[in-house]
Amino acid sequence: MEKIILRYRKKGYTQTQLEAAAQAFAQAEGLTEANMQIYNDYEEITVFGKDAEGRQVEATLPFSKLEKWAK
Repeated sequence: MEKIILRYRKKGYTQTQLEAAAQAFAQAEGLTEANMQIYNDYEEITVFGKDAEGRQVEATLPFSKLEKWAK
């Protein structure tokens, strides 16, 4: 059983769920080679990746929108 690493509004998320949410969010944002960093202080996940021109960019996924992306 995978350990819950993030609790947000009484719902727990595992590392696998957060990574899948970050990947889905990155794809919707047009990013490739995505990885994420969780910032509990700011209640967000920052997704780092490359845009269509190959530039390193970041996009922010607030915890308040996490439910939409986490399966």
